[in-house]
Amino acid sequence: MNQLSNPETGLAGQDAGTQNLIDIKRLTIHYETNDGVVEAVNDVSLSVRKGETFGLVGETGAGKTSIALAIIGLLPFPPTNIISGEIIFQGEELLKKSKIEMRQYRGKRISMIFQDPMSALNPVLFVGDQIAEVIRLHQRISRQEAVEKAKEMLSFVGIRPERYKEYPHQFSGGMKQRVVIAIALACNPELIIADEPTTALDVTIQAQILEFMKELTQDKDTSMLLITHDFGIVAETCERCAVVYAGEIVEIGTVEQIFDNPLHPYTIGLFNSLPSLEMDVERLQPIPGIVANPMDLPPWCSFYDRCDKKSDACRNGNPQLTLVEPEHYVRCFATAAKEESNGIA
Repeated sequence: MNQLSNPETGLAGQDAGTQNLIDIKRLTIHYETNDGVVEAVNDVSLSVRKGETFGLVGETGAGKTSIALAIIGLLPFPPTNIISGEIIFQGEELLKKSKIEMRQYRGKRISMIFQDPMSALNPVLFVGDQIAEVIRLHQRISRQEAVEKAKEMLSFVGIRPERYKEYPHQFSGGMKQRVVIAIALACNPELIIADEPTTALDVTIQAQILEFMKELTQDKDTSMLLITHDFGIVAETCERCAVVYAGEIVEIGTVEQIFDNPLHPYTIGLFNSLPSLEMDVERLQPIPGIVANPMDLPPWCSFYDRCDKKSDACRNGNPQLTLVEPEHYVRCFATAAKEESNGIA
């Protein structure tokens, strides 16, 4: 059994010679409010490889968006306090960059597709001008050249260039999301962070947007960090994923490992609560209890109160991520003991 004593080098699980685009090492983020301290992200380590789509899965409030905002430098200060950690992007430590320096990364090398396209777009500006603004900010070209390139981006995401001088309210939800994607891709970023990009869309448009994003990352060899609560989206688009609970990664591995052999009780609970076309059941099996309060996390496993595999050993401390098979890590005392007794690790 190989316990992960050094997440900075081991968590990505990459093969020799695989180059990571971004490495997040032991990131801890707190929100200091009048009511208390919210422990939003707790000792998170993960890596995204070049050309890879990596999924970050978890319930609302698990800390996924906080991780994304830390990468792109948009965490609000105050109340945010980054307690510890590093975010290494192409050899550069992003957390040490100033606000001015981060503007050179944001939009040009790292872009973010926000959850709600209506709040991400300026309602009083033409959609084309909003794309052109990003282009002119990062590229030394004339206004007319930026307009032409913005029209090319509109065409690239399936919107007629003639709609350049239209306002966001004149577009449907799916079209607005395409505009947000066009803004994110305007400067050919190396990393795209997609924060629940299809939440506000109907099923048909969601499928179109996901297929479109999948083709874009393949065509442009762009890496993507996809934040979602939907395992179906992960199955369709990602190569690897991490399951997040109460600000911690509780399981991480390839999509095949997570889907075919889920090991953490929380991951198993998520799958059991999903409807299935293959099994005829009267009721789904929801995870009992409620999510751990991030303002009052226990010193032991945060999933303890909801876990059907808990034992007295689970209260001895917070378990560490443990390697159970190549690239597959789990944060669970019970699972680690079982795998060790089976002689797997």
